[in-house]
Amino acid sequence: MAKQSVNVLTLGKTPFTTILKLAWPTIIEQMMFTVLNFSDTAMVGALGAVATAAVGITSTSIWLSGSVISAVSVGLSIQLAQSVGAGNYGRAKKVIGQSLLTSLTVGILLAAVFFALHWQLPLWLGAEPSVVPHAQAYLQVISLSLLFNMLSSVFSSLLRCMGDTHTPLKYNFTAIILNIIFNFLFIFPSRNLTVLGLTFPMFGLGLGVAGAAWGTALSLAVSAILLLLSLCDKRREIHLSLQREQLKPDREILKNMVFLGIPTAMEQFISTSGQVVSTRIVSTLGTVAVAANTLAVSAESLSYMPAYGVSVATTTLVSQSIGADKKDDAMNFGKIANRLGFCAMIFVGVLLFLLAEPLIRLFTRDESVIPLAAAMLRIVAIAQPLNASYSILSGALRGAADVKSPFFIGVFGMWGLRVPLALLFVFVFHWGLHGYWIAMIIDNMTKGALTIFRFKQGKWMKNSSLGGASEG
Repeated sequence: MAKQSVNVLTLGKTPFTTILKLAWPTIIEQMMFTVLNFSDTAMVGALGAVATAAVGITSTSIWLSGSVISAVSVGLSIQLAQSVGAGNYGRAKKVIGQSLLTSLTVGILLAAVFFALHWQLPLWLGAEPSVVPHAQAYLQVISLSLLFNMLSSVFSSLLRCMGDTHTPLKYNFTAIILNIIFNFLFIFPSRNLTVLGLTFPMFGLGLGVAGAAWGTALSLAVSAILLLLSLCDKRREIHLSLQREQLKPDREILKNMVFLGIPTAMEQFISTSGQVVSTRIVSTLGTVAVAANTLAVSAESLSYMPAYGVSVATTTLVSQSIGADKKDDAMNFGKIANRLGFCAMIFVGVLLFLLAEPLIRLFTRDESVIPLAAAMLRIVAIAQPLNASYSILSGALRGAADVKSPFFIGVFGMWGLRVPLALLFVFVFHWGLHGYWIAMIIDNMTKGALTIFRFKQGKWMKNSSLGGASEG
């Protein structure tokens, strides 16, 4: 690999082109992850509504692990980006060293906790008797993937904060292709396939929903190993070495990680716990509603791609600007990124509304599920622009070490709006699944508006530099 600068503040000729150059590989990567979700959901969906519900009923619980993964990722990557912006590459190398130790330790703990809970969790979430054994089998295997998910997510985030968005794209693409192949082999039994008029036998293990989980675990293991090897490449200006000096625990870096990570973890944990409660609410509406909700959520993930890519780029640019003591540039990058994401998501929302039913048909042939899931997509389409602002400007605020604002806004949206309104709309007004999704868009749009207000205030620019980042 050719050596490239890890400082990306002048990557493009203008701030707009700089954002685009950083964002597009991440957007492509998210498109590929959407293909992965499509393949998982479509292949499991081919087994019927019970199998789809088994994955859906456990997915929100697995998302809880994402709060811990995000905490470690945010807590380390922001320190790395600010150190790069300040030109303090020695400290940046120490941050990368801490990432390996922290990711291994926390990832193993996550896997152990969810494995221990795999038997009871589907019962606690109210899965119907026909769904429970499938959900237990899926959760038992998917819990083992959490270590590799931790490593892959943290390493990808570190590379992006050094301006390398292409390596995560390449290796995560490899994992996605492997996941589809593994799913094809693991989910279905041996059978005869006909392609272009030719029939031939195809090997299969016939593991059902557990096969999908094995595909995810093995593909994430491959991506984690490849990303680790890339971080260790000595041709990088900043790379990971296994020397004692770099791996020795650094109290200040770990302290900053906790300072940045705990609000991020709490935000996602409280938000995801609200989604778990929401799943419990939806589960009372029956298997068809659970399946429709699961498919609609998977299809909706299409709409997050542009916003997520721009958000990742914004976090990097704001962090590096703060590290370089260019706070006006940080504000400018945030404003431009928000305009870009808002406009892009208007277009995406229109497509989501118009193509709702064809999108759902990519996942399932169950005619009892398709109309309901498509209706949910049309409801959520109108919230996409403000949802983009929430994602992008939350990324900007975190890049400036303002992790508390997204936390308070997220908690208010989930527990002050979504959950109470969902209970009201579903159990009092009897609006069914429509009621839950209406509550969700009220939550998303309110969070977007509040995040715009917080960012425009500019108070986040105070105390935005982390200790040690600018020390030589």
